[in-house]
Amino acid sequence: MRLAQRYGIALVALLLVGATVLFFWSENMMIFDNTQFNSPVELVWWSRDMSWNYDEQRQCGIHTCRITNKRSRRPLARGVLFYGSNIKTGDFPLPRSKHQVWALLHEESPRNTPFVSNKEFLRHFHFTSTFSRYSNLPLTTMYLPSGEALTSKDYYVTFGGKSRYGYRPPTSVVFLQSDCDTMSGREDYVKELMKHLPIDSYGSCLRNRDLPERQKDYLNNLYSPELLRFLSEYKFMIAIENAACPDYITEKFWRPLIMGVIPIYFGSPTIKDWEPNNKSAIFVNDFQNPQALVKYLNKLADNQELYDSYRQHKLNRRNPISNKKLLHNLVTRQYHMGDSSPGASLFEKFECAVCYHVINTARNVRADSRHYNCPLEPVYAKMEGQKIPQNVADWRAAMEVGQCQAKILDEFFRRNIGFNDAEFDAELNRRIEGNNCSNSSNT
Repeated sequence: MRLAQRYGIALVALLLVGATVLFFWSENMMIFDNTQFNSPVELVWWSRDMSWNYDEQRQCGIHTCRITNKRSRRPLARGVLFYGSNIKTGDFPLPRSKHQVWALLHEESPRNTPFVSNKEFLRHFHFTSTFSRYSNLPLTTMYLPSGEALTSKDYYVTFGGKSRYGYRPPTSVVFLQSDCDTMSGREDYVKELMKHLPIDSYGSCLRNRDLPERQKDYLNNLYSPELLRFLSEYKFMIAIENAACPDYITEKFWRPLIMGVIPIYFGSPTIKDWEPNNKSAIFVNDFQNPQALVKYLNKLADNQELYDSYRQHKLNRRNPISNKKLLHNLVTRQYHMGDSSPGASLFEKFECAVCYHVINTARNVRADSRHYNCPLEPVYAKMEGQKIPQNVADWRAAMEVGQCQAKILDEFFRRNIGFNDAEFDAELNRRIEGNNCSNSSNT
């Protein structure tokens, strides 16, 4: 009898433990694994700039996700989505559940949000989509519409055809830019070039020519056929990025290649990993100063064989692109401009990639500095007499403040307590005034 009582007590205790485990398991599943109940996985956009109502259910392969910007849904969300250019330092979803994935989409350079490029900030994200090849959804070649665009002769002008435009100098160079204050000192370098060579400059920066009326909206029509035909008459095009970050490659590099114009490039230090062939562009860093570069441009402009050696992606019909890394990327990349198929927009691709990630990837996988790899010290092209760009000191200061912001955010995230703009700004001002921004965050 006594033995039976013991078994009975043990059985009751076991049932109580099982019920407790089942309760917490079911609560957890209700909140964070809605897929078990045939409900879509929920993702929440966290952006004050999304002022419109956004609430959609999307089929991402075999998975179904609900994507919304309703902040009231955050307790049920498996992931929180951030758009880098719109992140506000006093607006983060805290306290943060350990079950929630934070995902960052940021295709731009750090000019708008300099704190993003710091490891102290990046390590709080489980998923990233940036220009870096090391991000979860790389956007390295997003500005290249297709491999066919590189090899097509739709806008190609022969060497003789370019040379017959008598109203242009033999070394015809075009500059098209409207952002006139950059970390790379682009406008300073072009000013130096202009001392040695006539350059047709359109856009807002250093403008000395006006675009035809139909092409003036070029910022919203990067690859319009009219614009490409107009620019293809030039032999060279200045292609200087606004920042020199590894794998940060924009239309400035791809557009001249598509037209059959030789890019004069400065920007990504990894650019040679991505050019179609070993000799597809002229790289500013290969020359000691602008005067040396101009001397080489004049040589190319007067030599058809040498000039066309840079255009083998147009002229070599059997093997137009020899770069295997680029060819592989063109086949495997998940997003590129110009894809108008359903679900092919950048934001839809990002949302589905995060949907898949939260269902299939462990939470202990975090981003590191390679996911958005930009130098904290501004990098610029070499100019005459070791000159430095006019605004480089301002950009250096901005990046230093960004580093300070990242360290504060790191500490606030670790506390896991909500904070607002005023609290963040007060802490930032305290550190700047006390010269305490250089203190390292705990690792």
